[in-house]
Amino acid sequence: MQLAAKSDKPQDPANETPLQNASRARRIALLLTDFFLGQGALQGTNILIALFLVRNLSVSNYAKFGLASGFQFTAAVLMDLGYASTIIPLVGARVSDRSLVGRYVRAALAHRNRLFWVLSPVAATAFLFVTHRQHWSWSTQFILLVSVLLALYSSGKVSCFGAPLILYRRLRAYYGPQTISGLSRLGIYFVLRAIGALNAWSASALLALNVFSDGYFLGRKSKQSIVWPNTEDPSTQEEIHRYVLPATPAIILGAFHGQVALFLIGVFGSTISIAQVAALGRLGHIFNLMMTFNIVIVEPYFARLSRHGLLRAYLKFIAVATLGAVAISVFSFSFPGVFLWPLGPQYAQLRPLIGWVVLTACITYVAGLIWIMNRSRKWLFWRGSIAEVGLLVIVQIGFVVRFGMRDTWHAVMFNFASSFCYLVAHTYVAIHGFRKGESIADADEVAQPIP
Repeated sequence: MQLAAKSDKPQDPANETPLQNASRARRIALLLTDFFLGQGALQGTNILIALFLVRNLSVSNYAKFGLASGFQFTAAVLMDLGYASTIIPLVGARVSDRSLVGRYVRAALAHRNRLFWVLSPVAATAFLFVTHRQHWSWSTQFILLVSVLLALYSSGKVSCFGAPLILYRRLRAYYGPQTISGLSRLGIYFVLRAIGALNAWSASALLALNVFSDGYFLGRKSKQSIVWPNTEDPSTQEEIHRYVLPATPAIILGAFHGQVALFLIGVFGSTISIAQVAALGRLGHIFNLMMTFNIVIVEPYFARLSRHGLLRAYLKFIAVATLGAVAISVFSFSFPGVFLWPLGPQYAQLRPLIGWVVLTACITYVAGLIWIMNRSRKWLFWRGSIAEVGLLVIVQIGFVVRFGMRDTWHAVMFNFASSFCYLVAHTYVAIHGFRKGESIADADEVAQPIP
């Protein structure tokens, strides 16, 4: 790979003048303001939508919608395989080369689209198998399936075209279209509720159109910031593929995180249990703001950060995240009603499970932060994927064999046990990454960059 010019490298903050420090502080303040306002508006809209649906859909309809949206999330990760997430780490400090960024975006999107056409028949078959076991009507299954497939295709554009806007800190352009389309969807939901037409398939269809709209408008905004190549670059596609290859097994298995229990309940449990597990999954929205903060702010920061001070910054981020997670977990066990209220009275029987659900989300969040920082430093090791996959297979199969998967309690404890696997595996990768240093030349563990 071509080395970055000296002028493209970020300056060490320790060598900045007071004027430069003031200017840098102002830029950081503006960036954080744009993030919290933009992400706050988008997340607030999504929370309103989630609360509206969980309160206004019947248990049966919410089970259908929850299964479709959960399936869509998992299939989207499988079809992406981390290709979209390679753009920011591979660009690193070379953000001034807009042609380079354009090549990475087009290559990642090409990988994503090919995977969609290969895997969509498999995804459709799996979805129809699960829904058929619930004895839902064929018309409902078909509309839900079409909605899932449209959302899956469009989500590739959202993730790939969103990366340049994050790189160039055009957060208003990134959040604006998504917030407007989300508010429009919420408004249509209100109308459908008023005329008695709100159900599982109408909710899923509007979700798919929402994702399609986001992909279209983000694409238009993103191409204003980059130089879009006329043709695909095979060497760039190969570079992306070789970079992400060591993490592929863990990404495939990690795609089912939070959804395995839902699918198992869909096969072995009842419609009521599906609705309860899907509703509890909505509590994860409380971490969406910080999860997105990791991707939008933390990952670009660590991707550009010099070796000097890396360990200190790494430990500071983990310490702050851990303290926050402990505080939220303690609060959830002490006052579960606060977290239960958004779900509505029809889920009041889930009160004893709230603390465990929030604790699981906290552990998963800390593990996700470690993963994002590892990825930003290009620490994708084969041994890390093997450790993660091995732990998950042992723990999840052992849990099902020992306890089964018959009701909501089993699903919650299943996710709780699984969350430790991610934490242990990502921590192991971080230790290994610091031990190896910044070099990724260990041929038996990491894909070699293309010269």
